[in-house]
Amino acid sequence: MRKSMLFASDLDQTLIYSHRSLTPSSKADPILPVERLDNRDVSFMTQNALKLLQELSGQILFVPVTTRTILQYSRVNLQGYGICPRYAVTSNGGTVIQEGCEDKAWKEQVLAGNVNCADVRDLLSKFREISHPSWVLKESDKLADDLFYYCIVDREKMPYSELDDFALWAGKLRWTLSIQGRKLYLIPYHVSKKSAILYLQEKEGLSTLAAAGDSLLDLELLQQADAAFAPSHGELFLQYQMGVFTAKRINNQGIQFTRTSGIGAAEEILRHVLKMLD
Repeated sequence: MRKSMLFASDLDQTLIYSHRSLTPSSKADPILPVERLDNRDVSFMTQNALKLLQELSGQILFVPVTTRTILQYSRVNLQGYGICPRYAVTSNGGTVIQEGCEDKAWKEQVLAGNVNCADVRDLLSKFREISHPSWVLKESDKLADDLFYYCIVDREKMPYSELDDFALWAGKLRWTLSIQGRKLYLIPYHVSKKSAILYLQEKEGLSTLAAAGDSLLDLELLQQADAAFAPSHGELFLQYQMGVFTAKRINNQGIQFTRTSGIGAAEEILRHVLKMLD
């Protein structure tokens, strides 16, 4: 590798994009499938983005970092394009995968953190006081990878004021509420992308961290990075447009938002990271 750098990137809506994200203009560019489910191609990257990621992953340590469960991550096929990450972070940081096997030392650290947050049964009992089939469309019958809870929601029908109150209450018990697209997540504070990536950065002895992501669950990681990139769409960009980040440098360089929105943003992010190697 040419540089002592780790590039940690979120997947969905940062590097890879679903059918719903593809606009008529984006479909004009060559796109290739990177995920298949139920005999259908469901996630894509542009041909150029895949070439850039191939080049980048050959020079520095590229680590996909995602809120997807282990099973959901296993459907992503970058290997078919010659991109074989040595590590992956799944479950919002709760799991580190090294060459196909779960990192047991990291899992022990994560499990040890459970003593510092409230029992999930207490959290869900309180959440179900406000949840209703009118806006909670589908609930998981168990914790995702035994770490966090999520459900599918109708954002237009959610009781935002009640959820704000619940989020404040949950925060005191060291749980985070995050809404991304059609999913509502409840995640313990100690299960985070940032902590897992710092663990890998120390393990590999890499001095520089570049990171990319589109959601508030990526924010802590981006704040930690030496260089941080985000697409001009998604949860983080919305917060930026609302003025939450205006005139506030959240790391040494600030988050650099792409000029391009949609699937083309991945190419722009990868070009920025490659320039760091010059």
